[in-house]
Amino acid sequence: KHIQSCDQLIPLTDGIFVAGTVQGPKDIPDTVAQAKAAASSAATLMAKGKVEIEPYFAKVLDFKCAGCKSCISLCAYKAITFNEYERVAEINEILCKGCGTCVAACPSRAIVQNHFGDAQILPMIESAIRKESKARGSEN
Repeated sequence: KHIQSCDQLIPLTDGIFVAGTVQGPKDIPDTVAQAKAAASSAATLMAKGKVEIEPYFAKVLDFKCAGCKSCISLCAYKAITFNEYERVAEINEILCKGCGTCVAACPSRAIVQNHFGDAQILPMIESAIRKESKARGSEN
């Protein structure tokens, strides 16, 4: 049996499980089997009682945000909204997966990645360069 794969059918939101004809045409036995698998996956997740999320998410520096809204359409997780009153973008930390797309795209540099700012990244780069330099020095 040929199974067609399509990334657009895979939900980007954790805890959302799809089954049956939502993925495409299928017969009843396939639909029932997928529904059981989805229910099992959901039950496993719920049995944990609570779910911990990674602390990696982006945040908006309000004082830098120009209100251009370019980040909103780029977010695959729909984590960014626009606050009309304050005229700035806002990021829902629960929905944000920390992919960094909005950080790279922000023309005002108003969006920063939690735990991945210049203060954290630059020392890592410098350390990697020193380590590489030492390794090359020992080769000679």
